[in-house]
Amino acid sequence: MKDHSRTCAPVIILFCCVLAVLAGLGVYILCLRFLPEPDSSAVTMDVATPAPLRTSATQAAATPAGESLLVPASDPAPESERQLSPAGASFWLDGVLSTESSYRSPSLSVSVRAVADTRNFQDRVTYYVGDVFVDNVTQIRTESFNGNFSRTGHGEVADMARRTDSLLAISGDYYGHHNDSLVIRNGTVHRASLHQSGDVCLLLRDGTMETIRRKNADLNAILERDPWQAWQFGPSLFNADGSVRTSFSDSKLRRQNPRTAIGYVEPGHYIFVVVDGRQSHSYGVTLAELSRLMHSLGCKVAFNLDGGASAHFYWNDRIFNHPSKGGRQISDIVYVAKTPFSASPLFHGKEHNHE
Repeated sequence: MKDHSRTCAPVIILFCCVLAVLAGLGVYILCLRFLPEPDSSAVTMDVATPAPLRTSATQAAATPAGESLLVPASDPAPESERQLSPAGASFWLDGVLSTESSYRSPSLSVSVRAVADTRNFQDRVTYYVGDVFVDNVTQIRTESFNGNFSRTGHGEVADMARRTDSLLAISGDYYGHHNDSLVIRNGTVHRASLHQSGDVCLLLRDGTMETIRRKNADLNAILERDPWQAWQFGPSLFNADGSVRTSFSDSKLRRQNPRTAIGYVEPGHYIFVVVDGRQSHSYGVTLAELSRLMHSLGCKVAFNLDGGASAHFYWNDRIFNHPSKGGRQISDIVYVAKTPFSASPLFHGKEHNHE
């Protein structure tokens, strides 16, 4: 009698392999049939890479770092959590602590985040927030392309920021676009006139901020108040009572665009915001949407600054956002300085307790 075990073994092994493949295929088909589809509104960490930024003599092009700190859009924080006072705030430090997303020192606290939002705007939006606490209003400064605001011209945001050792910087009010707009910077009046259009934003020496609609602006009254900064651009993003402004019919810039805005919570607490736009990862926001965003961040006053391709957010020695078309040169920036001009805190004339 012949032994068939040697001839049957390969057939049995092949048969088992075929069964295993068929079983795996069946499981795969079942997964495709019954597992839920991915949530298209989920926040993605892979933000589209923009065209390279222009480089200048002192600026090397670098991929923006903002995508590494993207966080999901969330509901606004409770009012009690947003009304933090610099006086007695627990995050002040005796020394300096610097991380990828924050900076702490005896006179300054800044935290930065990038938010990818698919829920709260008509299209997908990525925006960048700088939450700034300073012990002295002189740490909120401005710089021009040539350092003296004396004439019109343009320069790279990164060049201006590095020249001043800025911790955080955003685009300013493009004062160089007009020859007659109000220019008061770092306590000095460089141009005492009001352009026919453009609201006014004042940062006063006591740390408060207010906006003035162009039709209500009185140049002499403004000069008498001796503001630390005065910008003329806008529009003002809130109504006179601090509520969200829903109508911007008098502004030709009200549609979706990249945006830059500065907001005020209380003396010493400011919000810097830049919104990417005109790109697949972020379409930009309308002025009404920007108003809602600044209000949700706890601002009592908010002002629109130069946006479009000018919208830059500089942090940690690089451009942090994705400017439209790689960005463009502008005339001025608003920045956070690491140290104040004056050794003593100015708010309310009191020393703050940093412990």
